[in-house]
Amino acid sequence: MKHTYNQGLPGYCAGYHESVGQYLDPKTNRIEVPTSVPKLTRRDVMRLGGLTIGSYFLLPCLSPRNVQASQRVNPRGGADNVIMIFLHGGASQMDTFDFKEGPWMPQDFEPKTIHEGLKMPMGLHPKMAERHEKYAIVRSMNFWESEHTRGTYYVQAGRILSPARTHEIPSIGSIVALETAGQRRDSDFLPPFVSINISPTDVVGPGLLNSKYAPMGVQTDKSSPFIVDGKERKAYETRRELLNELDSSWRNGTDNRGRLTEDIEAYYQAAYPMLDNSKAGEVFKLDEDDHKRYGESKMGDSMLLSRNLVEADSGTKFVLIDAGGWDLHQNSYVKGAGGQYQLCWDLDNGLSALLDDLEEKTDKDGRRLIDKTFIMVVGEFGRTPGALNHHKGRDHHRYAGFSLFAGAGVQGGRILGATDDQGGTVTDFGWHRPRPIYPEDTIATLYSTMGIDWTKKITDTPSGRAFEYIENISPKGPMIFGQIDELFA
Repeated sequence: MKHTYNQGLPGYCAGYHESVGQYLDPKTNRIEVPTSVPKLTRRDVMRLGGLTIGSYFLLPCLSPRNVQASQRVNPRGGADNVIMIFLHGGASQMDTFDFKEGPWMPQDFEPKTIHEGLKMPMGLHPKMAERHEKYAIVRSMNFWESEHTRGTYYVQAGRILSPARTHEIPSIGSIVALETAGQRRDSDFLPPFVSINISPTDVVGPGLLNSKYAPMGVQTDKSSPFIVDGKERKAYETRRELLNELDSSWRNGTDNRGRLTEDIEAYYQAAYPMLDNSKAGEVFKLDEDDHKRYGESKMGDSMLLSRNLVEADSGTKFVLIDAGGWDLHQNSYVKGAGGQYQLCWDLDNGLSALLDDLEEKTDKDGRRLIDKTFIMVVGEFGRTPGALNHHKGRDHHRYAGFSLFAGAGVQGGRILGATDDQGGTVTDFGWHRPRPIYPEDTIATLYSTMGIDWTKKITDTPSGRAFEYIENISPKGPMIFGQIDELFA
């Protein structure tokens, strides 16, 4: 039995929504405000390439100029790929990797002290507890947002959502795709940026960058469109030739209409290598034994697919996984689908299998895949500490949370930072700066492992305001962000 996957809608920047979250400072109690032949018709482009059309007025910046660095830094390098696992909804830190015992805790969480400073709920994460030497935990996270739409944007774009610039700001994955474009080989047939199981309305796209840096969306519960059967090859080629003829009059234009078509053509060109390469279909198929080992879940399948993309070594540099469902405002501890137990088991099975496989598998040069792949597990915020709320759940909490890191030189077994006995306030920052760790610091670390200077900025933008890879500003005023050196040897 084979499990196959489908290319979903390419992403675009999420639209603006008024924040309904309130930021409650815990110290002051003050509120801070399926077909066998893909039909690549013009209609499909308008449907799948909404980002391209929506970015019509950004045409002057499709090939960004004036990319500059603002200060001297030394990126670590060493990673060839990134897998970002987004715990969409905000996972509870005190029920997972910043575990706290209290009267609210069910007995079958089975807390166990692994070593001094690390206690794990064996009833939820038995496999990750056994593999604690393979990853590092950051327990001193703080977040700027406490509302899902804005928090989801922040995780992907590394900055506050600005309605005026949502179509200009590229995602982290698009920046990685841009920065690694020079490494692309003629034999590469996979897109540089793949998003898995994230809604098209939630994913952040390439912004001012060319659409070839946009994420290719994949949904693991759909069939694969990447296989063109031999008997259908002639029909596919005929349709492709006809489409090329229909577009030729546009493509030969010299005005913005012609330039727009060039961008659409770049979008086509990113898809053709997959359609023309028989190996593409194999990447998106999952072996039944692997499917079971990864937990037989949507979350596990997404991590198995990310392994395939890395192992294929055919052009994909950034994989974004939406491992969602963690917004447990009520009935957190109910057993069954959608509760804390099942979510933790799905994460435990999928992530542990991913770490094992990347450690055991090597590339053609004999290098372990784990040594060339940076893995980051993040949510948009944490959850309210201590006892459950009156709905038997936990609400949004931006003053404490966790992130996990592995691969590309990360020293497994390390724990950075600490919180109080209820998991609500950071009591130890755990790194070289006298403050909590923010999303910008984790993103700077991601860029650094990929050899990217995170102080770069693009000065030629439609708005006239420079786009900085990491902005050294925050809701608290100017703040210098940087890589988390303590994660590494």
